[in-house]
Amino acid sequence: MRAKLDLVHRRPDMPEGAEFGIRIADDSLAPAVRPGEVVYASSRGRLRPGDVGIFRVDGRLLCRQYAEDSEGNIYLFTLNRERREGDLMLSASTPVTLYAKLLLDPLPLPGIEE
Repeated sequence: MRAKLDLVHRRPDMPEGAEFGIRIADDSLAPAVRPGEVVYASSRGRLRPGDVGIFRVDGRLLCRQYAEDSEGNIYLFTLNRERREGDLMLSASTPVTLYAKLLLDPLPLPGIEE
């Protein structure tokens, strides 16, 4: 499932470190972010496990929560666990491009669900 994102131009109420805002159009980030809500992002900085980013994978633009294991495999989770079929496990050799990190409060990782 692709995230539906709309770029929001610079606004005076953007938090420190934000470069742009994104209006989330679907429920893939629920319950942390509701459809229609604006979240702020930065293209600077490194991702830590649990951070949410905007990624390009196989030509698709995805908004997912990030984790990486000790072997370099990357896990991209949807926050909305009702949409967990959108979770991805990518081998260390799979090309993944990070475009931006969403400036959200820390979120717990969902873990591996059966």
